[in-house]
Amino acid sequence: MRTLRHCHQYGRRYTLAVVGISASRFLRALGFLAVVRLVTLLPVSAQAPAIREGTTKGGIAYDVRGQGPVVVLITGSNLDRRMWTRETEWLAKDHTVVRYDLRAHGKSDTATAPFSHLGDLTALLDELQIPKATLIGLSAGSTIALDAALDAPSRVERIVLAGPAVSGFRPATRPPFLGDLTAALQARDYQKAGEILLTTSVFAAPPSAQPIVRQMVTENDRLWTVPPTMMLMPRSAVDRLGQVAVPTLVLIGDRDAFQREQADLLAKLVPGARLVVVPDGGHLLNLTSPAAFETAVRDFLR
Repeated sequence: MRTLRHCHQYGRRYTLAVVGISASRFLRALGFLAVVRLVTLLPVSAQAPAIREGTTKGGIAYDVRGQGPVVVLITGSNLDRRMWTRETEWLAKDHTVVRYDLRAHGKSDTATAPFSHLGDLTALLDELQIPKATLIGLSAGSTIALDAALDAPSRVERIVLAGPAVSGFRPATRPPFLGDLTAALQARDYQKAGEILLTTSVFAAPPSAQPIVRQMVTENDRLWTVPPTMMLMPRSAVDRLGQVAVPTLVLIGDRDAFQREQADLLAKLVPGARLVVVPDGGHLLNLTSPAAFETAVRDFLR
C-alpha cells in the first residue's frame, strides 16, 4: 500500500511540510476524489422507508433510496454526497441508489487510524450486504471506482468514470494554481485554500449550482488536517488499465482540460471502454451538464 495522494492527477510530489500533505495528493484524490456507482440488487423490504440513512462501523455516512440494481455514487474530493441530488432522484426510480461521504468529508468521520478509500467503499458494501454493484465516480471518485474494478473485481458490475483521475498517472505539467494552493496549505489557511480552488476551472459550475459547490468546498476543509501517513491506496492503476474486466464508460467535458489526457488514456487502454465527450462540459460534469450526463449514464446502464 502507498500513501494516498490527496489530489488526483498531478503526480509529482510537492510536499507541504507544515500541513503534512502534498498538494499533488489533493489534486489526485480530487480525481478530484470524483463519484462512483455500484449496480446490483440490494435486498430491500417492501415495508422499507423511501430513504435510509446510517453510518458504517468505520464512520462512513451514507444514505440509500429506491429499489432495483444498486448504483453507488462516489464523490470528488472537497465535495460530498449533496453533489448527487439530481442524479439520485432519477436513478432511484428504477435503481437502489447508495450515496456516501468520503472520509473527512460531509458527515463521515475524520481519520483516526490508517485507512484507504477503497477499504471504506468495500466495508460499506459489506455492511449493506451488497455483493456486487455498478460504481459511478467523479474525479477522485473515479479513482476509487477504477481501483475497485482492479482490486475488488468480484464486487463491481460496471464503472462510470467522469472527469477521470487514474492513480499513478504523471502529467507533464503542473496546474497553474498549485503554487498558491501549496502556500495556503503551508500556512494552514484552509479558507484561502478553498477560495483558490473555487476560482479554478476545476470547481466551475453554472449559477444555479455555484452556491452548493461553494458550500461543499468550504465545509469540507477538514480533509486537509488528515495526516498523509493515514491515507493508503492500492497499487497504481495506470500500468494495469488493460486488466480492467468490467464495462467502462468514460465521461469528459470538453472544457475539462486537466483530465482530458487521462480520459483519452482510459479510452485507449481499457478493453471495450466507451468515451463520451460532452460539449461545453466542465470538470463537475453532472453539475455543468446534467442532461447530457443523465443521457450518457442511462444509455450505459441499459
